[in-house]
Amino acid sequence: MDSEKIKEIVKATVSGFKQGYLIVRAQKHREISLRYNNGQIESLFTGDESGMGVQAFTPEGASGFASGNVLSLERAEELAQKALKFAYLNQGIDCERNTNIFTVEPTVADVPSLAKFSFDHFSPAELQQIVSEIHNRLLTIKIEAGSVAWQTVYRQLEDFWCIGRTDGTLVSFTVPRAVLLHQGTVRDDGYGQSFSVKRSGVDGEILLAEQADRSLHLQAEDKARFIHRVCKAPQIPTGSYPLVIDYGLAKGLAHEAFGHAVESDLLEESVLGLEGKLRTGMVISKSGVDIIDGPLERDWAYQPYSANGQIRKTVAIVKDGVLQQGLGDIFSAAKAGMEITDAARVEYFGSVPLPRMTNIRLLVKDNIPLSNTKNLDQDIKNIREALLSRGMLAEDYHFLLLGYCGGQVNSRTGDFVFQCDGAVNLADPELTVYQAGIFSGKILAVLEAVNYSLGSAQYDAIGTCGKAGQMVPSSGGGSGYIMLEKNENVKIGGSAND
Repeated sequence: MDSEKIKEIVKATVSGFKQGYLIVRAQKHREISLRYNNGQIESLFTGDESGMGVQAFTPEGASGFASGNVLSLERAEELAQKALKFAYLNQGIDCERNTNIFTVEPTVADVPSLAKFSFDHFSPAELQQIVSEIHNRLLTIKIEAGSVAWQTVYRQLEDFWCIGRTDGTLVSFTVPRAVLLHQGTVRDDGYGQSFSVKRSGVDGEILLAEQADRSLHLQAEDKARFIHRVCKAPQIPTGSYPLVIDYGLAKGLAHEAFGHAVESDLLEESVLGLEGKLRTGMVISKSGVDIIDGPLERDWAYQPYSANGQIRKTVAIVKDGVLQQGLGDIFSAAKAGMEITDAARVEYFGSVPLPRMTNIRLLVKDNIPLSNTKNLDQDIKNIREALLSRGMLAEDYHFLLLGYCGGQVNSRTGDFVFQCDGAVNLADPELTVYQAGIFSGKILAVLEAVNYSLGSAQYDAIGTCGKAGQMVPSSGGGSGYIMLEKNENVKIGGSAND
C-alpha cells in the first residue's frame, strides 16, 4: 500500500470518530539484511510489515490502546472502538488519567525521505555482489602471529509513519536507514577478543562510498591490529587516573548516564530528580560542557516528529555545566516538572509511546585541534603529542580508552559501569597497550571531571536502545575525544565481576 493511501485511512479514521479522542499511528516497514561469515554468505533476509496502533481517550483522560497488522479503514474503525472500550474499562478501575493531549495545537506536515536511492534501487542480487566484494577484502588483512575471523552485516531499512489525531493533526514522515558493520574476532595462542566497526547512512550509497574509499576497511584493519595487542596486554591496576575517552564512549556515557536519567517517566527513580521533579538549575560540571539530544538529518536515529504527532525538539539537557531540560512527552512532562519537548518514540505500530533519546552528544567548548589522519596508531601519537606539548600529560599514567562495548547505569544512585575495547598509556613514550577492564564511577563525578575535547566532533556512534521491552535506534557522540581529570569517584581497571 502506498503512502498516500495510508494517509487517507488515518485521516478518515480520526475525522470520522465522534465518540472520543484518538491518536492513530500507521506504519509501513521494509527491511533487507545480508550477513557474511569468513567469505561465505550466511543469511539474506527480506521483510515488510504494516499496521496501525490506535490510542483512544475518554473525556476524563483515561486511555486504551489497540493495534493490528491490517491497514484498512474498516480495520482502523474496529481498532478505534476496541481502544475506546479499553479506555472506559481502565477508567472504571480508577486508572491514572491525563487530559494534556486535548490542549495540544494541531499539526499538518509531510516530511519526505532523505535517501538518494530508493529502497528498491539495488536488487538483492546486486547487494549480494557489492557486500560480498567488501567482505572478501577483509580476508586479506594479516596480523602478526595471530588470526582474525570476520563477519560483515549490511542492513537497509525504511519506515513510513503517518500519525493523525482527532484535533486535525496529520503528520507523515519517511525514515530510511542503512548500516554496514564489520565484526572481527582476533585470536592468538589461546587469547581472543571481538570488536566491531560501523558505517551508517540512509541508503545503499554507503556501499558505493565504501567501495570507493575503503574507509571502514581501514578502520577494521587498524582495530584488528590494536585488539591483537590488547589480547596479551597487562591489565590496568585498578585506580583513578586522568583519562581520554573516544567519541563512542562519550556517546555511551551521555546516553546511559544522563539521557535515561532525564526521561520524564523515570524522574521518580533518578539521581537527577528530586521528589519526582527534574533538578533544573543543578550545577553538574564545569562551564563549557553541554549534553544535547535531538534529531539530526540522515542520522541512524533520525525522527522529525514524535509518536504523538508533535515536532521533535532539540533539548539542551546540560548547558554550560547546568542541568536545564529533560526529555518530556505530553503525558509525563508536567508531572516531572519539565517542558514538553516531545520525546515520545515507539518501536513499531503496536507499541505505546515512551520518552526516548534520538542523537545524544557530549560537547566540550574548550577544544584542542588534531589533524584527522584516519589511522588509529597515528591518532594515538597525535593525542599524546598534543597533551605533551601543552604540559597536560600526567607523568606515570594517563589512559586513553577506546571502543564502547556496552554498560549499565543505576539511575537512582548514579553509579555506572562501562566496558571498552582496550586502553593506551599516553604517559608512556612507548604507548603501552592495556586490557582496559571496566570504566566505572558516579555519573556526577565523571561530568565534573570533563575539561577539554580533542579533534573534530563525531556524532555517528550508533546502536539500539532498550526500554520497557521496546528497542529503538540510538546514536550520538562527542566533540572529539573527551578529556577527564583524575577524580577519585571515577575508576578504571578490574573486571565487571569485581
